Amino acid sequence: MKRIALIITIGLLTFAWNVQSQTSDKLQNQIEEVREVFTEFQTGYTNRDTTVIDQFLKIFTEDIVYMGVAAHEFFKGKERVRKLTVWDWVRWFDLKIPVEEVGIRVENNVAWFEVIGESGPWRDGNTYEIRMVGSLVKYDNKWMFKQICFSYPAPLKIVE
Repeated sequence: MKRIALIITIGLLTFAWNVQSQTSDKLQNQIEEVREVFTEFQTGYTNRDTTVIDQFLKIFTEDIVYMGVAAHEFFKGKERVRKLTVWDWVRWFDLKIPVEEVGIRVENNVAWFEVIGESGPWRDGNTYEIRMVGSLVKYDNKWMFKQICFSYPAPLKIVE
């Protein structure tokens, strides 16, 4: 009887370990898929090739909500994001998102992220920290940005 209980216990533990391992592997694969979207995003901002804007926009949902750092940069929908992106690529400073450092959490078909990147050089010649948070959703087996919000940390002396 003890032998049967031991065999059943070992079997259940092996099954639980395999399920956990498969879940962990699936989660890691999803995180890497999301990270690939960030690579596409960064490639767009690195190359700044407005002739490929339609291809670039495939990483956004149709109802994307995109908040930039300026007061007027609150955009809803892919066409509004198109205008912002073209303007950024032609006129704005460099944007560097450290893709490997993006914090990503996934639950089913939703991913949340946060990362601290760098923008500039500004008129003073310096680059500054820029924060990026938001979410992605998986539609038709493809991850796309659903929400993006950029911000600069305000110096403490300004908000005191």
